[in-house]
Amino acid sequence: MDEASKQLITDGDKLLASQALSSTGSATATEKADQDSEAGCLKGQVQRFFRAQGDLKGPPQVKSPGSVVALMSSWLRLRNYEKVVDDLDLRDENLGTAVLQHPTTGITFLITVRNGQKPNILIVGKTSCYERDS
Repeated sequence: MDEASKQLITDGDKLLASQALSSTGSATATEKADQDSEAGCLKGQVQRFFRAQGDLKGPPQVKSPGSVVALMSSWLRLRNYEKVVDDLDLRDENLGTAVLQHPTTGITFLITVRNGQKPNILIVGKTSCYERDS
């Protein structure tokens, strides 16, 4: 759990500081894998979350949410994350989303970008579920 949490924080922080994000907007971490959560895990197991939110640069409706998501997804794919969900099925002119998972660490990132409401950028990373430390 500790190793996965550290990797989650590292990857999340690097994504927030990446050119892929800074060229289109900005986001700030609101949770940095600092507490156990039982949500989505079996009894006796916990996971940790990295959450961030922010906004697109420039006037509304200028940036395509799908393009912004594709940029951030590409950044994660360069770090060996693999697409879990085909975002083309979930995309429209006001919403882009992607789900990527690292095959060896089990860390998953969900990236959502939307034009319709603020915050425009939502990022959620999470570890796999682990047995609770005694």
